[in-house]
This record gives sequence, structure tokens and C-alpha cells, in this order.
Amino acid sequence: MTDAAVPRTDLFWELAGLIARIPGLDHRLPLRRAAEAFAEHIGSLEVEHSGMLKEDLYATLRQCDAYPNGLRFYLDTLGSGRTGTLAWTAVERMYRRLHPERLLTRAERDALCALLAARPPGPPLGPVALRFLPFLPPPAAGRAAPEDTTPDLLDALEDALVLPDEAHPLLSFVEAVAVHQPPQLEGELRAWNDKVAHRLGGAVELLRRVRARESARLGRPFEPCRLLVEIVAHPAAPDEYHLRGWLLAPGEGPRSLLSDCRVSSRPALEAAVAALHQSVLDRLGELSAGLSVEFLLPRPLLWLDVDQFPVRPAGSVPRPIGADHTVLIRSRDRFGNRHWWPALHRRLSWLESHPDGSFDVPAVRYVTPGATPDPYDLLSQLREMETPFCFVLLEPPVYEGDLAADPVYVLLEVGIPAIVALRGRHGRHDRARPELGKALAGRLDALPERVRHLRGSAAPHCDDPSTRLDLRRHVTLVWDSRDGLEGAEAALGHPRTGGGHP
Repeated sequence: MTDAAVPRTDLFWELAGLIARIPGLDHRLPLRRAAEAFAEHIGSLEVEHSGMLKEDLYATLRQCDAYPNGLRFYLDTLGSGRTGTLAWTAVERMYRRLHPERLLTRAERDALCALLAARPPGPPLGPVALRFLPFLPPPAAGRAAPEDTTPDLLDALEDALVLPDEAHPLLSFVEAVAVHQPPQLEGELRAWNDKVAHRLGGAVELLRRVRARESARLGRPFEPCRLLVEIVAHPAAPDEYHLRGWLLAPGEGPRSLLSDCRVSSRPALEAAVAALHQSVLDRLGELSAGLSVEFLLPRPLLWLDVDQFPVRPAGSVPRPIGADHTVLIRSRDRFGNRHWWPALHRRLSWLESHPDGSFDVPAVRYVTPGATPDPYDLLSQLREMETPFCFVLLEPPVYEGDLAADPVYVLLEVGIPAIVALRGRHGRHDRARPELGKALAGRLDALPERVRHLRGSAAPHCDDPSTRLDLRRHVTLVWDSRDGLEGAEAALGHPRTGGGHP
């Protein structure tokens, strides 16, 4: 913006005085050469010389400014060889008062104005902009109607103060507007923000933080954070657990430990997880909406019922952690064996190429209760196949201490991304398959979300609970996807212990 407190004419007069005082420019030869270069490249200058250097300079500068980028060209020509002096620094400072650098290019500004004009009828932009400005700017002369205030708001937002570790107020404003728009316009506004932020060299994580914050204000997080909890136990002392916890911001791997402790009982383990969960809620605040909780477990603890660990958010009632959050199990063994990853990625590629793949054959294979597949036969069948994507273990095998005889270990090795297991020995497993299939029917890529809804649903009505398997409390979902833990080796390192039994 120009310096509204000083008339533009006065700024040109001051600029002429600064130039006239520079040694070497107080006679006509360099001025005439600059005018000739201007006429050759930009356009003619018709100045009536008064004999007064400052007045002639003033008239020349005003005429140059009438051409697009004309004043900039004239000053660059006139200042050749003088740009390193203090006197010329003052000239450049005065030029920036006349033509301050704009945050947006003309094309970017026009594109943004067009997107904002395409909004459906709704609340005005002023109250949204006021969240990022100390006050709303008065409308410019001739722009008194509310619908004409957008240019004034953009002018003020371009010049707004940028706080440390915060995105530019203009980018934050665009995100605040985008989140209330229909999906197509929301995506276009965010794409505009991404391009401008990249050109300005802004930190991507700052824009992502704004995006998450604005989405959280509506209760629908854009990219939820993830709580990663690693639990291991020593085979000789299966009731002694070592727990570590990290918070994974959107698009980032684990950085710093939030928890690192040893506990000597199952109740103490549950209490440690509950304390870690509460600390994350306190840290995230409104950004905790949509938080997912991922447990990194070794094969012996794979069926540990971590989704049923009780938590009690401050001021609320106790509930299983899986009733509030998407709880996933990630295999510690698959994470540690990087030569298994190509097989996993091959099956994930199949899922991505079949986005409408459903919880059904050929993507899903059921293992009936009491049937334990031979590990070598299973390896021979699956090692070269793209499908199945998911195995359903209606009665999951218990780990007996021998990985070579464990079919579940084979499923992890051949890259099965999803394993649904029905824990427990209560209920009628012969009826579990149709009930489970009905509960989880739908797109495969939305399986974690459907499991969350299942765990958070009301208890089923049953006259004799002992004859029925309560799916809400007995489903384990082992899951791997493209948002896995690749690249997290340095932070996670190796577990201090391994093994143990749930």
C-alpha cells in the first residue's frame, strides 16, 4: 500500500530532492542519458525544462510513473554504478513508499478475488478477516457497498503483521474462508494457498497447522494427529511392560518421547496409557478432534486388547479408548523387517488401484474357528499374490513362542495390510462371521473408521450374553497403510525388550 498519511505528490517531490543531492547527478548529462534510454525502451518524455534541477526531476519522475514499471526503469538506469551508496539507499526507500512490494502478484490477487466472489450467499468476510487484523480497514472512496470491501480487506491482510511461528494472516484468512465452502470451492481455495505459500517460501507445517485448526473449529479435523504407543514385554517376565509414546503431527514421523516408563502389572499399564492419552489431549486442545491411537506391538502381544484400555478424559466418564478414537495395531515385527516392506507395498498398491474394493472376496479371506493354516502352505499360496488384502481370524492363533510355526507371522511377512481378529473365548464363533461381515461391510480403505464406529456403538440386546460374542469389545484390527512408520527408525530405534504374553 502507499503511504496514505502523505500525499503522493509530496513523495515525488521528496524523491526528486534526494536524487538532486547525489554527487554526479547535479548536472544534466546523466539525466539526459537516462531520459534517452527511457525513450528508447519505454516511451517518450516531454518535459519543459525550467532551469531548476529539482523541478525538472519532479516532472520527469511523474511522467515516468505514468508508464507501467516506468519509474523503476528510470531509477535503475539513473542509479547504475551508485546502488551501493547511502544516498541511493535513501532513493530506494522513497521508491518503496511510492510502490511498496506487494505480497501477491496481479494474477494471484485476481484469482483469489474470483474465488471469493464465487462463494454462495453467506456471512460477510469482514468478521472472518477481523480474526487476523487488529481492526477492519475503512472502505476506499467509491467502495462503500459491503460486497465491494473485498479489495480493502485483501490490502489490509497483505500488510498485516506476521507473528513468529505463524502463517501469514492472508493465508490464514483464506483457510478460515475455505473451510465453510462447498467441497470444490474449498479445494480450489486451499490449492491457491498451497501455491502462494510455496512461492513465498513459507513453512509448509505452518499452513498445515492453520488448516487443521480451522477444520477443528467445525469439529471435522483436516489431518488428525496420531498418538503412537509402543508396548513390549520380556518373555521371562510377561507381566512387566515397557511403554513409550510419541505424538505424530500430520505428515510427520515421531520426534520426541512423551512417555517412557516400565510398569509391573496390567493395571499399571492401563493407567500409564490413560495418563499418556490425557497429556496428549491437554497438549492438542481443539486439535485433538479425530485423534487416532496406534499401538506398536510385537507378535506375542498382537492380540492385547488395547482398544479396551480405560481412559477418563478430564471431567468426563470412563470409557474404552477405542470408543472415542480409531485404535489400530501396527506390527513391531513388520516395522523392524524392512525386507518385508515390498510385499506390503504391493498389496497396498492393489488397494489404491481398487478404491471401491469392498469387505468381501477376493480382497478378504476368512479363517474359520479351530482351523490353523500350515505356515509353509500359507507362504506358498500368498507370496506372489496381490490379494487377499485382509485376513479375518475368527479364532486367532495364540503365539506359542515359535515364530517359524506361526501362521500370523507369515501373514505379516507376505504383506497382508489388514488382519481382523476376534479375541476371547466367549460366545459362539460359528455365528460370528455373518455378524462381523455385516458390521464391517463397505469400502476396505474405510475399515478403520467402521471399526471405530463398531467399538463406540451401544451394546447389543441379548437375552443370554454368554451365548453371544460382543464384537464391540473383542475386535483387534492390525493395519498398515501408506501413512505408516516408514522413516521413523531413528526415533523408534529398537525395543529394549521383546516377547511376553498378553
